[in-house]
Amino acid sequence: MGVLFCCKLLRFTELAIFMPRTRLRQLPMVSGTQLHILAKKDWGSLIFTPVWLAFWTFGGIMAMKWLIHPGPSTPRAFITFWLAGWLLGEVWAIYWWSWTAFGKEIVTIQEGALSIKRDILGHGRTRSFPIGSISNLRASGFFPSNSYWDNYLVQLKLAGGTLGFDFQGQVKKFGIQLTEPEAQEVVQDLKPYLP
Repeated sequence: MGVLFCCKLLRFTELAIFMPRTRLRQLPMVSGTQLHILAKKDWGSLIFTPVWLAFWTFGGIMAMKWLIHPGPSTPRAFITFWLAGWLLGEVWAIYWWSWTAFGKEIVTIQEGALSIKRDILGHGRTRSFPIGSISNLRASGFFPSNSYWDNYLVQLKLAGGTLGFDFQGQVKKFGIQLTEPEAQEVVQDLKPYLP
């Protein structure tokens, strides 16, 4: 029985080696290509954040109750200020959880432009760049920015990327948290469509 279980476990591990999971999905198009880079799943955070949000939301509801029905010694100014911070925390946690659960970067090359969309359930910002102005697409890793905010968003895995290209004297980045082999695969997939 133990030998049979060991052999089954060994076969399962070998299968996992031969069939690596990837976060990349390439969709061919008539006049170009589209590549979906799925957000990296952090299962601990995906499970813990909704629990944290439930308690955080309860705290905010209680603060709103105190603000609407204040007692004689309720510090209204402090509670109002606290609720502003509470709201920012609530929105930030929901956005971060939504990105981790449903987010993807959609890279499209068609009609003379490279477009990068950070998408959560169909919503998100799209940046477009004329193909003629793009050069040196490469797997570049993480390099710190001069902006504190940009570095902070990169640490939270919400900005930056492991791929870069030169555009009008600036380095534009995408491919959040791709491994080096995944980044190299993206470069190989997109290079034929770029000058």
